[in-house]
Amino acid sequence: MRSLTISSWNIQGLYSSHFGYKTTNPELIKNIKGQDIIILLETWCRGDIDTQCPSGYRESLLPSIKHKNVKRGRDSGGIIIWHKQDLALNEMKKGTTHIWLKLNKGTIYCDNDVYICAAYAPPSDSSYYDDQFFDNLQTEIITFQAQGKVLLCGDFNARTGSEPDYTDAGGNHHIFGHPSLYSSRIINNRNSPDQILNKNGKELVHLCRALGLYMLNGRIRGDSLGQFTYCSALGTSVVDYAITDIDPSSISAFTVRPQTPLSDHSQINVFLKKLTGNIHSKKQPNKLYNINQSFRWAPNSAEAFIETLNSNEMMNSIQFFNNSQYQNNKDGVNLATQNINCIFQKAASKANLRKCNIRSKNLNVSDKWFDNECKTIRKHLRQMSNKKHKQQNNPELRYEYFETLKQYKQTLKCKKLNYTNKTLDEIENAIDQNQFWDMWNNLSTTKPQELAIQDVGIWKTYFDNLYKNIPQKDLQQNQLEIKEKLNILESVIKNNQNPLDYPITQQELNEKLKSIKSKKACGVDNIRNEMLKNSTPELQNVVLKLFNMVLTSGCFPDVWNQGLISPIHKSGDKSDPNNYRGICVNSNLGKIFCSILNSRIQTFLQEKNVISKCQIGFFPNHRTTDHIYTLHTLINKHVHQKKEGKIFACFIDFKKAFDSIWHEGLFYKILQSGLGGKVYDLIKCMYTENKCAIKIKNQRTEFFSQCRGVRQGCNLSPNLFNIYINELADMLDQSPAPGLTLFDTEVKYLLYADDLVLLSPTKGLQQNINILEQYCHNWALAVNFQKTKIMIFQKKPRCQKHKCKFTLNNTLIEHTKNYTYLGLTISASGNFNMAVNALKEKARRAMYAIKMKLFKINIPIRIWTKIFDSVILPIALYGSEVWGPLNKLDFKMWDKHPIEALHAEFCRKILQVQRNTPTNACRAELGRFPVIMKIQKRSLKFWLHLNSSPNSSLQFKALQAQELSPETSPLSQLVLDLTNQADTSTASKERIPINKIMNQSKESYLQYWKN
Repeated sequence: MRSLTISSWNIQGLYSSHFGYKTTNPELIKNIKGQDIIILLETWCRGDIDTQCPSGYRESLLPSIKHKNVKRGRDSGGIIIWHKQDLALNEMKKGTTHIWLKLNKGTIYCDNDVYICAAYAPPSDSSYYDDQFFDNLQTEIITFQAQGKVLLCGDFNARTGSEPDYTDAGGNHHIFGHPSLYSSRIINNRNSPDQILNKNGKELVHLCRALGLYMLNGRIRGDSLGQFTYCSALGTSVVDYAITDIDPSSISAFTVRPQTPLSDHSQINVFLKKLTGNIHSKKQPNKLYNINQSFRWAPNSAEAFIETLNSNEMMNSIQFFNNSQYQNNKDGVNLATQNINCIFQKAASKANLRKCNIRSKNLNVSDKWFDNECKTIRKHLRQMSNKKHKQQNNPELRYEYFETLKQYKQTLKCKKLNYTNKTLDEIENAIDQNQFWDMWNNLSTTKPQELAIQDVGIWKTYFDNLYKNIPQKDLQQNQLEIKEKLNILESVIKNNQNPLDYPITQQELNEKLKSIKSKKACGVDNIRNEMLKNSTPELQNVVLKLFNMVLTSGCFPDVWNQGLISPIHKSGDKSDPNNYRGICVNSNLGKIFCSILNSRIQTFLQEKNVISKCQIGFFPNHRTTDHIYTLHTLINKHVHQKKEGKIFACFIDFKKAFDSIWHEGLFYKILQSGLGGKVYDLIKCMYTENKCAIKIKNQRTEFFSQCRGVRQGCNLSPNLFNIYINELADMLDQSPAPGLTLFDTEVKYLLYADDLVLLSPTKGLQQNINILEQYCHNWALAVNFQKTKIMIFQKKPRCQKHKCKFTLNNTLIEHTKNYTYLGLTISASGNFNMAVNALKEKARRAMYAIKMKLFKINIPIRIWTKIFDSVILPIALYGSEVWGPLNKLDFKMWDKHPIEALHAEFCRKILQVQRNTPTNACRAELGRFPVIMKIQKRSLKFWLHLNSSPNSSLQFKALQAQELSPETSPLSQLVLDLTNQADTSTASKERIPINKIMNQSKESYLQYWKN
């Protein structure tokens, strides 16, 4: 594939006493020959000489500058850009040290326009250094990112060492925020021979992390090992970069050319894949089927829908269903489901609900407010313009034209204003209802990205292989025995253990209807949640009748068993299906039925104590911070409070755990757990007849069977997964390997859904690893060795891999000194410093992503502060109930904390002041308090949560162990200090006056601020 080449070269002056004018030098001419875009930096040229622009090229020039306070020496900077005349490239913006160019889409293998920035940043010790350079550049990048992709090329005088230029994606599914914020394009780590980090380097790395950019240096083919870009008698360094957010699949190569006598800097080249045909492969060997479009739901739809349901025609249809008798088998259930679907579809049509528009069009801000009225006036204006052009001496036509033009401009202004106000109201309402991320995609001002893989065959093959059953010949002996036992259990005890088969009640249905969320996608039956929420009592009775038919028959309707999978990119190469996860959309009506069933199963599991107390994933009143707090307590007790104390830990990462569940094994474990009867029949029917299709644009593939894994998006899946993996917990509990004492119990592992950590005070940890190995072998689970790590917690961490070797499946498990557990990075010494910095970077990424999304809307400060408090801070403060109390910082020291630094950066950005403006002044101007108060409030609530947890729970025992330890628990000490400050007591562990305590904390801060 041909490439578009971009060359960037700091030539250290257009003129040299040794070489004369370098643009006429044969060596320079040879190096730039054939390049599509040539960027020459530090020309030291004011534009008053002939630059010898090559034939067939156009030129953009940025003159060099000289400050008045610099008496001697040459100018600084200066940029020349030459680009081929036939290239669709336009100059967009000039600064004093950089130029922006726009490369139109359709030129390279990319869906968007590409905005190229040629930049030169003076060294931080130069008299020309501008401490606002990176801030200003950041603002401009946000503007252009909202319109397309960006590519920065130039000399930034930034030595970035080995600092990561991206936000770590580890544990993101535990953290508040939209998945697209953290989907990484990075396909491998960056290599650099220069390990120095300087001031400009820190700024550049922070810029990349905040805006989702990555460096090509040391990462892309042609420079995968990393090369120095500067070499002089003083030393070598990497200071010239190409930085972008273009997908790596669109980049052919990046090279650093050998140095020439013309400059101490090497020439760097970027090779972008040229578009030779359609950007996406059109090879589609498999037939695609159109998807019936769902109905839209407007603000006035509820009233119209209810009115239609109450009409005589619809009441007759509902009554007819109620009076009908259906067979108590699969055919009867399918017929009843089909009839109910017809009632909903008929009501939606009669209520004049419009179907979603499937036309593909470019989406931009104007499309959203430029309505039919605008189009009508524009059409009339064009007609008047044509008439005026033909009759130039007609004053009446001229007058009418300018009146129409005036009306057109006023209409546009009014429509824009109304759209902006409406958008601001929607944002504010979404924040108030905690639904900001639900409306995230609606804020987009650009055309949605198409899948990088359009070949249906690739997707179908991938998901077929992912969900295919284990062939009979590949089953282990114990698995064959399990299948035989399953047949025996089904015939002997299945019908005798039916505690959940009682009829579904109106109350159960009403509770679920109240809890369902609006604006959710619907399955192939096209029944929206809004239709269900606004159904009349008569229609609800019909739904209740169907649900009880399904329950008593033990047959799951076929249409509820059909799901549409949308592949969502996670990270890495977009052309690899393994880097996607499938989001499956099923029937909303079926989801409500499953939700009722799930509540019954949840209650049963809790009442019968089926699930281990160490497994808290998906259980009510449990959260990830419970296990984080428990682990930190164990580290504190067994490492920091003991001489030479150690904890041997193995963090296990299962490979696609939820997609790997062996169905026969699941059925066996369900019966073993005490469930049976019609509920068991329903679950078996769901899994044996479940079918999926891949959704591509507005079409789908053929349906195929899902023979492995729990059902995507089904309410039952979390509890079924817990049932499947629970025996592993029982086996570990019975392990002879010693565990860690916690108050009056022994802890050998912590389990949150599929996040497992094995724990032991000795090398006996290997015994637990062996148990895990045997369990995975028996129950068809696999471990991801790349993410499974050994960590030895101790006061002074040091490498132990030579002394302590642990194996799984005869493979040596790697040691690590830090690991991201349940979304927080914890070090071998047990501190959370890395976690706090990572959270800050993720919150910064969210902050600038939102800023980019909303850059065309003038957001009032009031709404910006709401966004920060309700959307950005929850990311930054994830787990702060645990790590927050450990800092023990006063107000003065807190200002240096990374999270408060983020808060200060936000305040300065919305106030549009310089970065050296005092933090206290910025907060005072906005009437804001330090973030530490949010942590205090979260800590108080967490302390109450721990005290109200069941006495048998690990988090409650962890609190007891902390409070009985020789050293005061940081959490308990913080609560005690706050309550004493507010003259309250912690005697009542179920209720303390949080608002009173926080008001007193605010008063304390105000006194500190005044003094």
